[in-house]
Amino acid sequence: MTDLSSIRKPLSVVAKLCYGIGGAGIEITWAVLGAYTSTFLVQVAQMPPLFATSIIFGSRAVDVFCNFILGPLIDRTNTRWGKAKPWIMVSQLIIAVMNALIWYVPDVGTDGKLAWYILLYTVMKIAMSGFSISHRTYLMFLSDDNSDRDSAVLYRSLVMVGGTVGGMALHGQILASYRRSDFDACDNNATYGANNTNSSMDDASLAMTKNGYMISAAAVCLLVLIGLIATAFGTTERKDISRISGGERAGQFQLRTLKTVLTFRPYVFYLVTYFCVQTSASIGHGAVALYAQYSLDLEDQIENVILAVMTSSALAIPLIAFIVSKFGKKTTYICCQLVGIPLYIGFQFVPNGSLAVYAIVITFGISLGSHYFIPWLMLTDIIEGCYLQTKERLDTTFVALTLSINSLGITLGLMMATIGLEIAGYKLGSCVQPDTVGSAMRILLSAFTSVLTVVGVVFLWQYPITGERQKEIMEAIKKRKLANAFQHDASKRNGSLSDMNEKALIPVEILSSTAKGLEEEDNILSSKTDLSVLFDCRESVI
Repeated sequence: MTDLSSIRKPLSVVAKLCYGIGGAGIEITWAVLGAYTSTFLVQVAQMPPLFATSIIFGSRAVDVFCNFILGPLIDRTNTRWGKAKPWIMVSQLIIAVMNALIWYVPDVGTDGKLAWYILLYTVMKIAMSGFSISHRTYLMFLSDDNSDRDSAVLYRSLVMVGGTVGGMALHGQILASYRRSDFDACDNNATYGANNTNSSMDDASLAMTKNGYMISAAAVCLLVLIGLIATAFGTTERKDISRISGGERAGQFQLRTLKTVLTFRPYVFYLVTYFCVQTSASIGHGAVALYAQYSLDLEDQIENVILAVMTSSALAIPLIAFIVSKFGKKTTYICCQLVGIPLYIGFQFVPNGSLAVYAIVITFGISLGSHYFIPWLMLTDIIEGCYLQTKERLDTTFVALTLSINSLGITLGLMMATIGLEIAGYKLGSCVQPDTVGSAMRILLSAFTSVLTVVGVVFLWQYPITGERQKEIMEAIKKRKLANAFQHDASKRNGSLSDMNEKALIPVEILSSTAKGLEEEDNILSSKTDLSVLFDCRESVI
């Protein structure tokens, strides 16, 4: 009988590292966009807050829906390089070009800039979706061993968050060096006159800031291209896995497929949790720069505050991985989010000008690190659990839908930041803003984030795949593969599978009862699911 363990090729450290590096440049691009989009559009591009909101919403609304189109297209792809790998490389090239253009401010008036940024952000988000779906799904095609996949997720999280820290530090320090230049009218009011206490940024100051963004964009583009090279030459797609992804429905995002995914009980709780926590994290990520500037009057600390969040996230991931190995994914994720709630509330009470904000954002980064890491570990368990029930690999569909919810959460978080500015009475181009702007950022970072996180924890509490259940799922899948391998070998020896069934190697009653049991469960896995029928099947084979 075929021994599956003998033909499985464990992932090498180089492959795991290259997989992580392949996504690092994109994550840096994503992080910079998330942290600086609102600030750039309002302060540098001089767009009214509502226009900035329209740009963010328009591009990300496209992102939410294009996942449902790109997912089937990736499933339908069949090239000599595989299913997902070509999409990863092409998407990275497009992102590199778009990132170079998106931080450029054209001299075409407000309406022209609105059209320019809507177009660029839309193309960027489509390319981001193509990369995210293919790269996240690529994990499932690198190995069929769950421990290898978990290890690859750890490498990816470490490299991507660590790379993001370096990228954000590079981006932030470049901007800071230009902001602190002699051309900054807001920092040098004395140069422009004693009565210029509410001056606006002049042309020289804007020009210097724009140059800073362009130089930073070039550096980030280089990192994206390095990731492309790492993916192309350092990783290999397992075609024996990728060719069966999607099953009979490959390339078709049918309502039946969507129903299968959305009625899978663990995924329902996972999806609501992920949306709530992602929205909360996006509010914090997108509003923390505005909070530091307008609530705490720490404009010269903006880049350092953002860097502190990202650094603590990166350093926390190895610790989080260790805790996960001891207490499980669900328990660790719940604890990390519960820790984040009082930190969100703490944003409301940091005194103006106080550096105590660093204590909050550093601890907040630890909670944020768990969100970067644990949900993607949980998703692999969900995909395998659904495969056990349906006998179809719907990897791309699960990833596409999760990324759509991810985009929806980010969109809502960034929109709330810009809408908060508009409601608070933000004055376009002014160096001094009303106190209501700072108050709005405090409320946004404390109240809204806390409520969303509490809701997410409530649903996470009901998530049914524990560590023990995950082991049962993987053991049952292993037994199924062994049974299939035995059938295949016996079929070659005896001529056909039907002859084997006549000889009662695998009784037809057992096969039919297994299928009937799965249908009666309606593809919904609960903590009470009886997997013994699969074990009985294995014993009957032997």
